[in-house]
Amino acid sequence: MTEENQFVVEEVEDRLREKDLTVLNLLSQGEDDVQRVTSSTTLTNSEVNYCFQKLEDMELITVSKPDGTVTRVIDGTKQVFEAPKKADLTEFGETVVETKIDGETGERFEDLSRKELVRKVHQLEEEIEGIERRFELFRKQVQDRLS
Repeated sequence: MTEENQFVVEEVEDRLREKDLTVLNLLSQGEDDVQRVTSSTTLTNSEVNYCFQKLEDMELITVSKPDGTVTRVIDGTKQVFEAPKKADLTEFGETVVETKIDGETGERFEDLSRKELVRKVHQLEEEIEGIERRFELFRKQVQDRLS
């Protein structure tokens, strides 16, 4: 990447909010429409639509509105609804994702020693186990209330 291109990418990155970065990251992982992004985050439909508009204005994505309906299983229920707005990363958007999102993830761990990385993995495993236990307890409480 040329120095001029790097400057443009950094300028755009400075204007992105955490929500925008989340949407870009999900788009890069194949969550390519408003409904999928909304269901993968805590963002509302209107927030995702705003992100789509902002990211399109910044030429990071292209947005289209397919005709027709889609059928999806949501919360265990088959639903048919109007096809949601769809977004695709532009080449520039892919560059921003690679430098901003992927770069930050790598930077966070690249300076850690092997011992520190092992400790971090163990810590994360313990956190996941705790979350799983709390979720299982919550699931049982919900089942008890429904019974």
